[in-house]
Amino acid sequence: MSISSAAGSEAGSEDFEDRATFTARVRAWFEANAPRRGSAEDFSAVHVVSGQTVEEFNEREEHAVEVTRNWQRKLYEAGLASPSWPTECGGQGAPEWADEVVLAEQSRWGVSTKMFAVGLEMAPAVLFGHGSAEQRAHYLPPIVRGEQTWCQLLSEPGAGSDLANVQTRATPVEGGWSVSGQKVWTSHAGGAEYALLIARTGTREEGRKGLSCFALRMTQPGIDIRPLRQMSGGYHFNEVFIDGAFIPEIGLIGGLGDGWLVLRTMLASERAAIGGGTGARSSTQLIGLVRRLGLQDDEGVREIVAAAVIRERTLDFTRFRIAAGHRVAAAGSVTKLLYSEHARLSSEAAMTVLGLAGTVADDPESAPWIERLLFAPGLRLGGGTDEIQRNTIAERGLGLPR
Repeated sequence: MSISSAAGSEAGSEDFEDRATFTARVRAWFEANAPRRGSAEDFSAVHVVSGQTVEEFNEREEHAVEVTRNWQRKLYEAGLASPSWPTECGGQGAPEWADEVVLAEQSRWGVSTKMFAVGLEMAPAVLFGHGSAEQRAHYLPPIVRGEQTWCQLLSEPGAGSDLANVQTRATPVEGGWSVSGQKVWTSHAGGAEYALLIARTGTREEGRKGLSCFALRMTQPGIDIRPLRQMSGGYHFNEVFIDGAFIPEIGLIGGLGDGWLVLRTMLASERAAIGGGTGARSSTQLIGLVRRLGLQDDEGVREIVAAAVIRERTLDFTRFRIAAGHRVAAAGSVTKLLYSEHARLSSEAAMTVLGLAGTVADDPESAPWIERLLFAPGLRLGGGTDEIQRNTIAERGLGLPR
């Protein structure tokens, strides 16, 4: 069940304005409040941050979070933040299509909420799919108002893609749970107020049956966040050491031992979010690079650009089919795989177009593409490797044997 359909099933939308009226209102509001793409105020790619030191990276990431927070607050105050959510969760009780209208319009402007993707896309999928009404009313309003950011605490040093082998443990204590363990490859952990945590509540021998899902407050004693330097020079990922952190009873999402079921919802949402990203329009930016370099008449370059455009349109049309309700087998894995491949191939294409200039890290034309090239392997790992996506498509989507 999608986030919007889960929310819409709880909210009456009979009195909401018709689609044409709402669409016109949304377009007029964006026209008056959103920066245009390519303008000085454009922050559609603000979630792609880098830096040569931890301090520089943290400063840029803090700025990105603040810009996104301000924009999310403006959306909320205008009644355009997740409008299909029930009113008690911070929404407007609107029909499902209202979310689609807002997202489609937002993709046309120089704005992005991808810094808050875990809170706005993955946490709601988990809470609408597995949480209680009390949990949704407790956790969702601060997210939709832009007051809280979330991250995910999934992978561990001894359990990367093998999440059934997670060993971080949650032990019952008075009033809730005490958690200890280590997580790794956590995006944006330093700026997150909460995390979706998968921890072991049963024995190791129980495997996936011994896992549970929790909402963990990150801003408390017992949590040590250590940035991991990437080959791009950035610190997008982090190690998180947990030593006796407390989770109240309301923080257990789903039943005890239902963590694997919740995790499947979370990962499907993450893959769909990655594959549904509109912030990085690689082919559009590649065309701009080619024109600035005066290579638009070069037949080899035109062939490279055409391939990028075809990949991007294929991804777009697949996403449109999913949004329109057409069945796409293993949709999240399909779009995630298409997106990670597109990002890799487009950054490689840019290096071909740049030639020797692509080796100069501080050149204004080459620097963004070098960073994308170096970050591309991370896109192919995060949310499950490309190999895992292909297995998921084959087994769950097409019904092929393991």
